[in-house]
Amino acid sequence: MEITWEDGTKSTYSGEQLRWACPCAECRGEAGVPGRLSRVKTLGDSELRISDVSLVGQYALQIGFESGHAHGLYTFSLLKSLVQ
Repeated sequence: MEITWEDGTKSTYSGEQLRWACPCAECRGEAGVPGRLSRVKTLGDSELRISDVSLVGQYALQIGFESGHAHGLYTFSLLKSLVQ
C-alpha cells in the first residue's frame, strides 16, 4: 500500500508490516491480557494480504485483510511512525 501525504512525500507499506502493526485490542491485548500478536510467531498468507482500505473520519484508515481481520484503526500518526 502506498500513501502520498499532503506534503508530497510517499510512504510504502507491505501487508505484512501493517498486519503485525495492527493496533486493535484483539492483536495488542487489553485489560492486562496480551494480544494475539504477542502469542504467535507467524501469520498465514491470507492474514498478510490487504483486501480493503477505508477512510475513517479524517484521522485513520481501516485496513481489511483477506483473512477477514479488519478491526484495527490505523491512525495517520501510527502510519507515519511505521516509516523508517
